[in-house]
Amino acid sequence: MNEKYLLKLLQDMQLKNFTQNMCTDYFRFVKKFLDFTNKDAMSITYADIRKFIFHLKDHENKKASTINVYTAAIRFFEYTLGYVWDSKKIPKMKRDRKLPVILTREQVNMLINSMDNYKHKAITSTMYSSGLRVSEVCHLRYEDIRRNQKMIHVPLSKNRQDRYTILSDRNLDILTEYWYRFNRPMRWLFPSTVRDEPLTTATVEGFIKHHAQELGLPEGVTPHTMRHCFACHALEDGVSHTFIQQLLGHRSPKSTDVYLQMTSKALMGIQSPFDTYKEKVQEDNTDDK
Repeated sequence: MNEKYLLKLLQDMQLKNFTQNMCTDYFRFVKKFLDFTNKDAMSITYADIRKFIFHLKDHENKKASTINVYTAAIRFFEYTLGYVWDSKKIPKMKRDRKLPVILTREQVNMLINSMDNYKHKAITSTMYSSGLRVSEVCHLRYEDIRRNQKMIHVPLSKNRQDRYTILSDRNLDILTEYWYRFNRPMRWLFPSTVRDEPLTTATVEGFIKHHAQELGLPEGVTPHTMRHCFACHALEDGVSHTFIQQLLGHRSPKSTDVYLQMTSKALMGIQSPFDTYKEKVQEDNTDDK
């Protein structure tokens, strides 16, 4: 019934140069919405959209962040149909700003060292030591590892921009050992074992969660935890906020600011005024003399 509208959606997303992942998600979300309404796209009303959003929230227990992506997909679909979106009728959901799980350095090293599969070890150590997203590490190519410059090239990441991040000495040793053990891959650095494509993000998420549970690490450890840990531990080591923003590929410094809340304040030399009160009094008494 709505095939021609879905085709136009695909074409418009390609004209906008959306990433492949974004095109796939938007298409899937819009199709799910159309199937839910069981109506011709041109006859859909704001009441239909609101009903679908309440369904996602109350019956599928979707998070606010996920529902906002659905809403964005539907909004773009309405744009392709020639309608003007009224944000007052479909407001954006407020998201819960929960802090992510941060492991200690000891826990991160324990996680990496527990991996007997050297491919898993190399992937995990690369995410942690260089602050990569799981999709970025999966799509690394052999030539992206710049050994002489001690850098990793990250092509067209989430924000559709190239960047470089650091290549750790320890991680280079692990990558080199992995490369020789796994038949020296020359295209994808971490290829799938069943087809000529990069390893899937779901595979990485699966073995990270498995090892974290086996070790009794805090609940909620995911591949993205390695990126969070990289940022927090680098801040604790005194690396500047600006450098970390560049290494992570954040367009806005606000995205990096969240890590300031999760660092170990003791390691950063920050003390509560309640603890420094006596020292301040002694300094004042000395000045009076």
